[in-house]
Amino acid sequence: MRKILLFLILFLAFTSLLAADQLEEVYSRISSHPVTKGELTQEQYIKMANRSLISKGTFVMASDNGVIFEIIDPFPSSLVVTPEKMVQTLPGDVVSVMDGKDNAMFSNIAKIIHSVFANDVQVLKDNFQVSVTGGPKDVVTLIPKDPLLSMLFQKITLAVGDSIDSVSIIETGGNWVNYTFFNKTFPEKLTEDERQRLAN
Repeated sequence: MRKILLFLILFLAFTSLLAADQLEEVYSRISSHPVTKGELTQEQYIKMANRSLISKGTFVMASDNGVIFEIIDPFPSSLVVTPEKMVQTLPGDVVSVMDGKDNAMFSNIAKIIHSVFANDVQVLKDNFQVSVTGGPKDVVTLIPKDPLLSMLFQKITLAVGDSIDSVSIIETGGNWVNYTFFNKTFPEKLTEDERQRLAN
């Protein structure tokens, strides 16, 4: 029995180290593009209403700065995430700001969401159980370690080629959202407007 338990402990430790190495390799590909832009499709399922909504728009991912999601159809809205804050603009110019400077929990959430799309692998390893499945595209699965994060979502899954192709977020309450990124380009730097929107 002791030999079996020791084997299981060593196996789990090896698997964890292997996943960490694989995660480093995947995110080294992502971060090789300082800026990625393109179009996105967002499919959001609301359990209470038992319906899903498909939206279309554009995105900007800047590994050092954050992400900008602009939804164009059917209802204009935007989401800006930096390591310090999240700013959501809804129809009617309703703006919601989660600023980490005033709230440690908001700061942690913003930093984690930013890390999913950027290159701060250590934040992901500290906050998630990580598994990586290879194939035509690597599939990265992130399951929260922290009970507070577990109250927000159950799992985040990324499909990654030479950059992030899709992200799926399953929330604890049964809601989920899928982002698919396509028609991607890799400019060398942000525009001045994008830089200002992502400035802390």
